[in-house]
Amino acid sequence: MKKVISLLVVIVLSTVALTACSKERTKTYEGDVNGKNVITSLTYKDDEVLKQSTIGTLKYDDLGIDKSQAKEIFKKDEKTFKGLKGVTYKVDYKDQKAVEHIEIDYKDVDVDKLKKNLGFESAKAVKDDHVSMHKIVKQLKRNGLKEKSKMNDEE
Repeated sequence: MKKVISLLVVIVLSTVALTACSKERTKTYEGDVNGKNVITSLTYKDDEVLKQSTIGTLKYDDLGIDKSQAKEIFKKDEKTFKGLKGVTYKVDYKDQKAVEHIEIDYKDVDVDKLKKNLGFESAKAVKDDHVSMHKIVKQLKRNGLKEKSKMNDEE
């Protein structure tokens, strides 16, 4: 009887451990990159990034530019993401700032095209056929972003 109970305990613990490992999670990183305040949320499962949502806010006064100059700055980013399936890119130009919104669904995006458009540095985060959470977090930290703490984190 003790062996059966021990076996059941092992099975239950294994199931709980496997379920916890395969749960989708989200981590958010924040920092300043090239004069933009950037907030990036990564939804991932194990080491695979499933979705990325980035908001970049550029205050014109901080860089000594105006709205038309900000449009020139964002033109390059727009070309990078334009026409890529699985990517939504939009910039809202306000009176004092521009707000850039980038949504990437890695289940739908052509990872090879995305790598090509983003350049070599971002290509390092791609592992086999998916984007590696571990590698992309390493890049975000290298670029000065820090993990944002969550008050209601379930982990």
